[in-house]
Amino acid sequence: MSKLSEDVLFLISENLKDDIISLYSCLLVNTVWCRIMVPNLWKIPGRIPLTKKVNDILFNVILLHLSEESRDTLKNQGINIITETSQRPLLFNYISLWKWLNLELLLETMIISKNIEKSKMSIIRNEILKLFINRNTKFNYLYIPNDFDHQLLYDISWAESCFSELEFFNYNNMNQNILKELAKVSKSIKKLIIHLIDDDISGIVRLIEAQKNLSEVHIFCYPGLNYESLKTVEKSLIKNATSIQNLTMGWKPIITKFLLYFVNLKSLVMKDNIMENYPDWCQMSLPVLKALRTYYIPANFLVRLIESTSGHLTTISIFCEVILYKGADTGRLIQAIYQNCPNLRYLKTPIKNCNLPEFKRLLTNCQDLNGLIIIDEKRLNYEELFNILTESSPKSLFKFKFIFNKKFGNKLTSLKSIFDNWKDRKPILLQIDLVNCFTQQEEQEMKDIIEKYKAKEIIKRFDLNVVYDVEEFEWVQE
Repeated sequence: MSKLSEDVLFLISENLKDDIISLYSCLLVNTVWCRIMVPNLWKIPGRIPLTKKVNDILFNVILLHLSEESRDTLKNQGINIITETSQRPLLFNYISLWKWLNLELLLETMIISKNIEKSKMSIIRNEILKLFINRNTKFNYLYIPNDFDHQLLYDISWAESCFSELEFFNYNNMNQNILKELAKVSKSIKKLIIHLIDDDISGIVRLIEAQKNLSEVHIFCYPGLNYESLKTVEKSLIKNATSIQNLTMGWKPIITKFLLYFVNLKSLVMKDNIMENYPDWCQMSLPVLKALRTYYIPANFLVRLIESTSGHLTTISIFCEVILYKGADTGRLIQAIYQNCPNLRYLKTPIKNCNLPEFKRLLTNCQDLNGLIIIDEKRLNYEELFNILTESSPKSLFKFKFIFNKKFGNKLTSLKSIFDNWKDRKPILLQIDLVNCFTQQEEQEMKDIIEKYKAKEIIKRFDLNVVYDVEEFEWVQE
């Protein structure tokens, strides 16, 4: 096969890197296809939930790569999980292809599934760590879980080059020494997920400040953390503020005008009740912000934030309990959206009956709106809401997600009004989540009705009970 042909196959492999089934089909074509497809297939083992059978196969492949020294160590400790006839794979060194190192999957899930004696688990974990963390491997991703035995990591050499190209680090552990060691060798982390568990944040700060191109940071905060600890974390983030484009923070900003430092921020997720005595919001300026997700943030502050974004917001997700705040002006919030977000494409926002006229204006003004999430609220007039959607939805809108709560009544009859009047428009992509114990009969009734509209090509795709709190806008494509 020519070099050009192999280059084409490589491009095919890159385009299929997230499609495991297609990659597997391609590697069965011949040995050349196999050689090119396998590296992408093995970059992220465990990227989808594993069955016990697949888990056992994967663990056995790992064991086959253990060195003779490690095999002898296990054998001398009475751990006979490798048979005498077991041979190392001949075609590939699968461990060297592994780029995402998930220590929870590698050292917990797999070993537990083998029913190994608890007293011998640490011995196996240690030998597996030696196999993965050495000068012959290179990882882009590292995840260390909360309950991980960090003592195991003290025995490894952090000076090894395997973490020098780390781009994604997810850490849910209170041990700061691991972070200090990692900060010495990893300077290229782009995406960082950290959980602040206690007031010792010395390692977290050192790791943040060591990065040269940190672009995405998600920091989650356990209740009761010290004020000064959070302030120190904020100072370390400010040092990387110009490169950070995506930020999640689970506490109220402490440093005055903290968010003003993030001049290139495109996505902001805030998870706290910002109180009214926080005047900084009046001076907010986030000129390139494109995505906003908030939880427990009062409506008046959201209005100020949206007004500060210079019209670039394309994605807005507002947790519905914002409407429970005393005096919450959700009508003013919807106004702020349609007056300041002409390029809006994806929206999740609370709606009250008194705000339905403003919501209609939003649909009229935001002509690029593509996806809409509506959560069932008590006493919301769905018949009027669905009439507004039928009459005023922009041509671009065809992706809907409805989260229906049974205690607020059955919405199926009202929902049919949208479908009956959805003519000469793009077929709908529909997701519905049913909350509070809908019966199987009620679910089946909904499925039967949806199938009728699918047959009429009114609905293109329908998904029932999709998990919506992990990634609300599954439709979003970069």
